[in-house]
Amino acid sequence: MLLGQGWNLVKHFWVRAGIYDSHAARLEEHEKVLIDPTMEGKTREQLGVKPFICTEIRSSITGILVSISEDTIDKACRRVAEGSFEEHLDN
Repeated sequence: MLLGQGWNLVKHFWVRAGIYDSHAARLEEHEKVLIDPTMEGKTREQLGVKPFICTEIRSSITGILVSISEDTIDKACRRVAEGSFEEHLDN
């Protein structure tokens, strides 16, 4: 029965999942400035948002915010990150 509950958690995570990258971080800053124009030119910390460190998959499970980054996957696989990631590839 526990396995079934685990799969439900995974399902709920992916249904709500979204990519948080540098573009999403800039949009987040822009939205803060639209709400309060006096915030123009402020740092992310001054805007009240977390610093952007790397691209993440973000979601929530039972109200708990969860993020998965390349570092998270590296640690889970017990591997060192190798190679590079190109954010804007042409199809």
